[in-house]
Amino acid sequence: MNDTRLIVPPLDAEPWPTLGPEVCDWIEAHLCHGPGDILGQPATLTDEDRLLIYRAHAVCPHGHRRAGRRRVRRVTYSRRKGYAKTERAAWIAIAELDPTAPVRCDGWRRDGRIWVPVGRAVRDPFIPMVAITEEQTEDLAYGAAVAILEHCALGNEYDVGLERIMHRVAPGVMKAMASAPKSSDGRRTTFQHFDETHLFAEPRLLQTRKTMGRNIPKRKAADSWELETTTMYCPGEGSVAEQAHMLALAIENGNASDATFLFDHRQASEKWDIGKPAELLEAIREASGDAWEFTDAEAIAAQLVDVDVDGPEFRRYWLNQRSGTAARMFNVLRFAQLAAARVVAPGTRVVGVVDGSYSRDSTGIVGVTIEETPHIFVHEAWEAPHNQPGWRTPRLEVDAAVDDFMSTYRVEELACDPPGWNYEIEEWADRYGDVVTRFETYKPSLMGPATDTFEQAYREGGLTHDGDERLVRHVGNCVPAKRRGYTVPTKESDDSPLKIDLAVGAIAGVSRALWHHVNGGFAEPWVIRR
Repeated sequence: MNDTRLIVPPLDAEPWPTLGPEVCDWIEAHLCHGPGDILGQPATLTDEDRLLIYRAHAVCPHGHRRAGRRRVRRVTYSRRKGYAKTERAAWIAIAELDPTAPVRCDGWRRDGRIWVPVGRAVRDPFIPMVAITEEQTEDLAYGAAVAILEHCALGNEYDVGLERIMHRVAPGVMKAMASAPKSSDGRRTTFQHFDETHLFAEPRLLQTRKTMGRNIPKRKAADSWELETTTMYCPGEGSVAEQAHMLALAIENGNASDATFLFDHRQASEKWDIGKPAELLEAIREASGDAWEFTDAEAIAAQLVDVDVDGPEFRRYWLNQRSGTAARMFNVLRFAQLAAARVVAPGTRVVGVVDGSYSRDSTGIVGVTIEETPHIFVHEAWEAPHNQPGWRTPRLEVDAAVDDFMSTYRVEELACDPPGWNYEIEEWADRYGDVVTRFETYKPSLMGPATDTFEQAYREGGLTHDGDERLVRHVGNCVPAKRRGYTVPTKESDDSPLKIDLAVGAIAGVSRALWHHVNGGFAEPWVIRR
């Protein structure tokens, strides 16, 4: 990933065969622009539109065991607010519905020495268009599809309603949905679209996404797929957009694999000082890409000084940068890039940190290798589920995981944060001896220097980590706070659902691991043994 684009998988040196040219020609020949200043004018595709459509409609090459079948089944398209993402999604959805659109491979033709796929329409398509509420289905992609068909000649061939669109002759339907479809409908899905997935964070919506995702493989002959369009999410909410981004980062760093997943993200570079008017305009230009031509940059920039629009919100919406509701302590994308595909072998010298809460929050066991460039890995973690106030950390599971950690590695120190765990710490000290210490993370005199050590290592590339999605998310959730002259990580507020415990464990662990690397033993007077 560079500072402005993340494309997974990366662009191929030799492009895959694709139905993209036929699909693009069909859209421009039959459709128009949706709601806005150019409503009803013939559809015109930008270079970025074509890249998305070409890659989303790539197929396995002639002679391949899956020749003609789709390369990808899930596509996430991340762009700033006002990019006309929903219009693009509506064009694609209408093509999926129409009985003349060439959106599936129907064979091959020779073009010189090259085999080129030939397209056909989907037979009896079922297309859910999903938003978080019924009101939003009207305002987002489904509403755009309605407006497009009402303003182009092709629309005469359709029966267009507030909740469904059907061709007057051919079978198939597009439906506006704010929740999971009925099981009888779900089995028929050929294409589905999720709009603004940065808002899909509630358990009901997450379950909707999961349920509908399972419907994609059910119709083999339909070669079904799904498209998610989104603006940047608020970190730590665990939204569908955040999960997709974390998966893309893990794939890019070699810590995960999914050959059927396509992720395309554009943002402004972090280098711009948006407090300076000239640099703010450059940041908007960079986030806009091909949309710059119809962007009112001055009007967007003016929102930054609006009392109702804070800086982090502006960055997410208009620059498509990952930013929370308060200033973040670490550049999470920079941290994510430090992921390394490495297996920590049994017997490796490590430091372990146990940090967390008995209820409401999360608890984790973080390991850090003792070497010049320490490697952070999550041994185990437990997070409080959404909307389950009675949840408690499973103490027996934590104890078993600590025992597994201690028996697997050569543990030079097991640093424990005592609140809520005093009994277990005493038990571990009796069981494992003097390697068990208390690292009281609430003390600025301990956490401040540890944070400085971690921050220097992270900024200089002096550490790596296992790419665990929870660890990356927790690091991204950290908010800086001044305590007794030190800067330490904290949550946005005491009742914030954005967890940081694994980040705290990593910070303490890197500090202790580097100390052991330099000193090779215990000698610090503040370490409390029992």
